[in-house]
Amino acid sequence: MNTNAYSGMNHETLFQNSIGDYPSIIESIRTKYNIQGHYNESFKTGIHGEKSDVKIAFSCGYNIDVNIKSYKESVAFNQITRTTLAKFCDMFSISPEDQKELEFLITAKAGNVKTLLFPIEKQQKWKAFFEEKSKEILKWGFSYKPSREVLVLYDSSNYIFRIYSMIDVLSKLKRNVSFSRNGNVDIGDCVSFQRKGGNGSLSKNIQKTSIKHPGNNIQLKLKALKFVELMDAAKIGQYELS
Repeated sequence: MNTNAYSGMNHETLFQNSIGDYPSIIESIRTKYNIQGHYNESFKTGIHGEKSDVKIAFSCGYNIDVNIKSYKESVAFNQITRTTLAKFCDMFSISPEDQKELEFLITAKAGNVKTLLFPIEKQQKWKAFFEEKSKEILKWGFSYKPSREVLVLYDSSNYIFRIYSMIDVLSKLKRNVSFSRNGNVDIGDCVSFQRKGGNGSLSKNIQKTSIKHPGNNIQLKLKALKFVELMDAAKIGQYELS
């Protein structure tokens, strides 16, 4: 396969158009999920904000939901998901008082990016919250619905797709909580919770320190190279475009 023919395609389309050319990978997926039918097609989904980007369809009616994330080897610190603070607080049952505290911390960081997102005097309190909710937060970030069965990481620097069992990933991810030098929350070895940041070029009429500014959304980011190193046992297979 000539990768030049795929230049400009996003990673979902690239995976959709290439996976069928690797029968050994298809067979590994069939074996992992005990699928009786043969491979039919792959097609893109992901409408209405879903995290499933591609479905792999089999003749028996079994459809594998795939969540695809890409990264560049030189950066390898990529967003898994993002949302507004209000939605995050609603999902994880954060009280109105604590939501106000988070709003203050996030907008304070927006006003001065050199400050810690979670100051030292607040870290013990919020560490307890993230320790209690870490399993749910990781599940939300990687696979917010049980049907999300496969995670695919695309190394766009080397044209490599790595395919993982979602349930194995979620069971193997560590959930210990610590704080980075920027005051962000690290969950295990691979995932970071932080303010999204950015100047919001499409939101020039919203103050940078307003919680409504998109830069003040929250996000989970993945340390992709560390993930690849630690998650080999959860890998179904991989293929390299040539």
